[in-house]
This record gives sequence, C-alpha cells and structure tokens, in this order.
Amino acid sequence: MSKSNETTPNVPTLRFREFTDSWTLIPIKKMLRFQNGINADSTKYGKGIKYISVSDILNNQYITYDCIKGLIDIDEKTFNKFIVEYGDILFQRSSETFEDIGRANVYLDKEHSATFGGFVIRGKKISDYNPLFFRYLLCTHNARKQTVRMGAGAQHYNIGQEGLEKICLYFPCLQEQQKISDFLSAIDNKIAAQNKIISKYETLIKGIRHRVFGSICGEKQSSLGGFLEEYSEKNVANDLQSVAVGKYGIRKREEIYSKELSADYSKNKVIRKNTLIIGMGSTQIDIGILTTDDCYCVSPAYTTYRIKGINSFYLQEYLIELNPLLSVRYMITSARQGKAVNKEDLMKHLMTIHSESEQKEICQCFENLYSRLQIEKEMLSALQKQKAFLLQSMFI
Repeated sequence: MSKSNETTPNVPTLRFREFTDSWTLIPIKKMLRFQNGINADSTKYGKGIKYISVSDILNNQYITYDCIKGLIDIDEKTFNKFIVEYGDILFQRSSETFEDIGRANVYLDKEHSATFGGFVIRGKKISDYNPLFFRYLLCTHNARKQTVRMGAGAQHYNIGQEGLEKICLYFPCLQEQQKISDFLSAIDNKIAAQNKIISKYETLIKGIRHRVFGSICGEKQSSLGGFLEEYSEKNVANDLQSVAVGKYGIRKREEIYSKELSADYSKNKVIRKNTLIIGMGSTQIDIGILTTDDCYCVSPAYTTYRIKGINSFYLQEYLIELNPLLSVRYMITSARQGKAVNKEDLMKHLMTIHSESEQKEICQCFENLYSRLQIEKEMLSALQKQKAFLLQSMFI
C-alpha cells in the first residue's frame, strides 16, 4: 500500500500502489434503489426461504422461514416482508451510539432468497458496483456523517431512506473496489477467528469452574458469612471512579453507559481489594469481587463486605459457579419493595471449601487462563483498531 499522490484529486489517503486514477463522485440514487417491506408471497420460493433480523445480518446467521413459523404466528398473506436477493445490502438503521449506526452486511447467498421485515438497498445493475465494497463504504465515518441524523429520543441515531437518497459518495473502478473489499474481508476473517478463540477460552474457563466447584466432597464446610464482614465507607471526597456490578462482574460505568448519569458520587460506597459487592439484578443476584489493587465506588444500593479467611480470587470463581443456586434460594419478592436479596439467609449458606494449598493451585490455574484470555482480547482489540483505521484511510 502507499499514501495517495497529493497531485491526484479525490483519492483516499491510503490505497494500493497499482491504482492511480481519481475516484468518481456518484449520487447513490443513480446506482441503487431502496425497497421497504412489502407483502411478498415467500411461499413460491420453497421451504428454503429464510427470515433475517438485523442481528442475523451483522453476524452472518440466518434462521429458516419454516423454523420462524413454528416460533411465532406469521400470516403468509399479511406478514410485512420482502424478498432479499444476492447483492442486497441490509444495515442497522438506528442505534443509541454513533459508532454502531450503519453497520451493514451484504446478502451473498446465490441459492436462496430471504425475507426481512425492514429495509434494503438493491443495485439497479449488479455489475455497477461491488456489493462488499459498498458495505464497507457504508460503515465508514465519512459515509455516516452524511447519512446519520438524530432521532426523536435522546442519544438515538437513525439512517433514513430520504437521507440516503440525497447523498453522493466516491467510488473507484471495480478492480479497486474488489481489491479493497478482499483486503478488508481478510481482516474481518481474522476478527471472526479471534472471536472464536476468545469464545473457546471462555467456554474452557466455564467448564473447568464447573468441574472444580460443581461437586466438592470431603472438605471443610463453612457458612458464606463466616468469610465476610459487612462494612460501609462513603466516598466523601467524591474522587473515585464509579463502577457497577452485574452479569459480567465489576465494570466501570463509562463502559456501560454512553454518558455519566451523575457527577456526585459522594454518597457511594468505597470498595478496595478483597471486597465483595452484592446487589439485586433483574433475574439473579449481582455478585462482584474486587481482586485488584484498584479503588472504586459503588451505588449505596449495594451491600459491601470485606473478605477474610479465604482467597478472594478463589471465592470469586466459586460464587460465579454458585450464583444460579443462590439466586433461586435467596431472591425474594415483596409487594412493596419488589425483588430483593435475603441477606440473612444468604450469609448462612453452607459452602464446602478446598484446603488452603488447593485454593492456591486452583487460583493459579484460573489466573493463567484469564491472563491468556486477556491476551486474546487485546489481540482482538488491535485488529478492530486496525480495521477502524483502514476504514477511515481507504475511503473518501
């Protein structure tokens, strides 16, 4: 690859050396036509017809139409749908974040058509453009700046047909479109492979955790409360970063929410290393343990405990495995307060504990696995950043 020649107008900052011609500015409506949902009779396409949702498109996963009919009541004549053909571009029309809006995929299955309750872009002539190139073009920051508008709700973005039809985008020759799409597809394949590696490590950790803690026999027994001491320390100085506890453990609020909900965390509780945090989630007890040397604060709605007499990392893995059982036994529902945790009975729950030496070995095993998992996640992050840079640099 090389940086573009500054004497040549209308070219991206990064491109393949063999291409030197300028890109052409083309109104989208000259190349494409937009098709909203129609009551198409999908039965004529046979039993292989597929129903596609937005998430299916983005993840290249499709559900057969016959399976969908078994799950939900679809009226063959009135169900709002249309047929999707090879080369059709389907994309995410709305999102709460600018970065997610416009995520797109191209339907490249030549053997089957599909139904989709929403919106597609279809080429007037498939030979006019490379569908995969157009998919990547729609994902670029420059394309989204022209197409995205704020929705009626706060922090909600939309891409509408009216806006898309008005814009113009730069296109290179078909050969360069093919080269760019092939190159970016290779990056996408690496990202997909990396996601599979991460998924396998997560499955491995889950499996080992179940084998280790699923049935402990003949060891020391103690109540959960025997390892805990409840405390409450306020973030009076309001100088600590706020975190939340949920299904994925302890996470910074900035990683969960698009904006800070409050600037005053002085009433929050301080948490330090070896602190257990317990709260009430929508479907289960929220449990998190801070095992690092960091210091944060959490909502006063959580109960905080100092851990004593047991390795906090060991207890974290144990409680992750035990949480489904604890949630069934100690979640209570009252007419006044809704769902809550029966903390008194939870603290009495008997746990069978490994010996101290075994705890150390178990912790070392999990720490090694988590360390490897973190390396794989960092590799994924690097690939995603590389793709983001290329999308910004290889298009106008």
